[in-house]
Amino acid sequence: MLKPAPLIIFLNDLKDPRARSNACEHKFIDILIIAICAIMSGAETWEDIESYGHDKKDWLCTFLELPHGIPSHDCFYRIFCVLDPEALEVCFIRWIKSYFPMALPLGESQTDIVPIDGKTIRGSRGKGKRAVHMVSAWSSRLRLVLGQKKVDTKSNEITAVPELFEIIDLKGALITADAISCQKSIAAKCIEKEADYLLAVKGNQETLQNDIQAVVESHWEQNPVDQPCDHFAEQRNTGHGRHEYRCCWVFNDLTLLSTHTEWEGLKQFGVVQADRTIDGKATTALRLYITSKAMTAEEMLTATRIHWEVENNVHWMLDIAFNEDACLTQDKNASENLSVLRRICLNIFNMDTANKGSMKRKRKRAGWNNGYLAGLLNMYIFGEDSNSNANDYPRAAYARVDYCERMHSEHEEDVRRYEAALENQEYQNELNDQEAERKNRIALLVREAEQEELRSGITFDSIYDSAKRRSNIW
Repeated sequence: MLKPAPLIIFLNDLKDPRARSNACEHKFIDILIIAICAIMSGAETWEDIESYGHDKKDWLCTFLELPHGIPSHDCFYRIFCVLDPEALEVCFIRWIKSYFPMALPLGESQTDIVPIDGKTIRGSRGKGKRAVHMVSAWSSRLRLVLGQKKVDTKSNEITAVPELFEIIDLKGALITADAISCQKSIAAKCIEKEADYLLAVKGNQETLQNDIQAVVESHWEQNPVDQPCDHFAEQRNTGHGRHEYRCCWVFNDLTLLSTHTEWEGLKQFGVVQADRTIDGKATTALRLYITSKAMTAEEMLTATRIHWEVENNVHWMLDIAFNEDACLTQDKNASENLSVLRRICLNIFNMDTANKGSMKRKRKRAGWNNGYLAGLLNMYIFGEDSNSNANDYPRAAYARVDYCERMHSEHEEDVRRYEAALENQEYQNELNDQEAERKNRIALLVREAEQEELRSGITFDSIYDSAKRRSNIW
């Protein structure tokens, strides 16, 4: 099974944001792990996270230090208010990137379609404050959130999308985006990152829209009936009380577009017609596209449909399964940090393909069943086969515990072995320090004996032997 490197490796790189972290009662890594476990188990508020910690304290103590027990909800809130969201986002993206070396190589006929879309966290809106708006990238092949970027309060997705491209791997992918991202700068950034783009065209690119509409209408007049081919394809779907008919036309003659030279890498444009009938009511929508990838009509039709995965598998899941919009955290840092943690949890559940069930059901099961949650922690957070030393991991990782209750006795034996090894290492370190000090003192005696020999004329050996007898080095 493909899986990313243990998340704990990247969490340990986060700097504790507290000014006097050494004097604080609660360990920073403990706070992060409790928050992740709580959100995976259904927690939605700071009070929920604290309550989860108290209810699961005995179990959490088996792999976290918790020197002063469970932090209060105010403590959780304050820390996530001062934690730099960009640092946590980088941690999240580095974790997902560790999945790529084995997962990304594709054949010539395969392409990872990466939809880009934004989502507003409505509960973060406060008096005189705009709600936090996040732009996410979704891998249709890995079925994971690749990364996210907060939209600046004085800007929009147009500036956030290129920034997101800078921090995620896009080489060889097909980037799909809605009309707000149909910008020359974004198209150029896709080409710069060695990726292709498929961008929806609307009124914000009026000249381009009018040119494509004119070409399509002319084609329809001259070809009232189309047969399936590379330049025309259709699909039909029925289910959940609705009937859908979708068809697509692609065009390769860029000279029909007056601004085609302004769009870097542009190779094709096309139109998708979507007819939908629900409870006897029919609707029709036409969507225009430009792309830097030469595609058949069937491929463009499929890609435009896959674009909606970011809405269904990310935004809808965050709203329905994680109840994100109901979270009333109005501090921008805390709201953004919680958003990152939710996406971490979402990815972990998506990677858990061995256990079937809806996202809500998996969250409930994680809250009910310590063994199930422990398996996910072992696999994706602490690392199932981790052999790192004590400086790299918290106690959970290098103790190599099995969190299941039925393995509790084995876990205690693991802890005892670990503690014995740690005590032995501390003893060896102490001996090494003593030996280093002894050698330094010998070197000092040698220098003093040499200086005394020059000053008094007495032989070095006599002075050195006398100094050895006076000292307690031997």
